[in-house]
Amino acid sequence: QIRYWSQVVAIHGDNAFQPTPHLRHAEARLQALKLMWTNNWSLGHTSAMLNLSSPGLLFVWLDRYHKKGFRGLEYRSRGRPCMKQPRIEPNHSDDEKTIEELKEEIAYLRAENAVLKKFEELKQAKRQQTKKKR
Repeated sequence: QIRYWSQVVAIHGDNAFQPTPHLRHAEARLQALKLMWTNNWSLGHTSAMLNLSSPGLLFVWLDRYHKKGFRGLEYRSRGRPCMKQPRIEPNHSDDEKTIEELKEEIAYLRAENAVLKKFEELKQAKRQQTKKKR
């Protein structure tokens, strides 16, 4: 790694540590590979000439190009993919709902009410226990 960075500094001087955003496009990556092939350069020398962060980056591009062709060189976003948007069901007024939908809603509301009542009972029971301990 030290040899690689010394070679990059020897070629680019003070600009060696500046980012190189020009190689984000697939065409530029293909040109980099063609430059390596036409001049018969090694991965390390080509990476140093192009001021890449490491020769491994050029190796990854080469591997993707051999496996998938030009499409393998296209930029892919990194990180976790975005969360899928939750399905939003349109809210119908009670007049527009079917009998089955109304029955489901009533069952859900009854269950929710029962859970809340049970939760309140448990709270009161806990209060009673703390009063008995005193």
